[in-house]
Amino acid sequence: MRRYTEGEVMKSLREKVDPSRDTTQKAVAQSLGFSPQFLSDVLANRRGMTDGLANSLGFKRVEYYIKKKPEASW
Repeated sequence: MRRYTEGEVMKSLREKVDPSRDTTQKAVAQSLGFSPQFLSDVLANRRGMTDGLANSLGFKRVEYYIKKKPEASW
């Protein structure tokens, strides 16, 4: 499974917002289910990427846990 960085998710978001194709921030925000102000804040780095926004762009957070070996008791 490929891992994506927050930068790659942001790049995907920026590619969706393209006024030349009539995909404004407002239109993209509405299509993803977020307010235009929230999307504007994320794009301007005033807010961080959220799991919900990343999920709506097709990215999924996966966390891996590593089982620790029990410590030896002396």
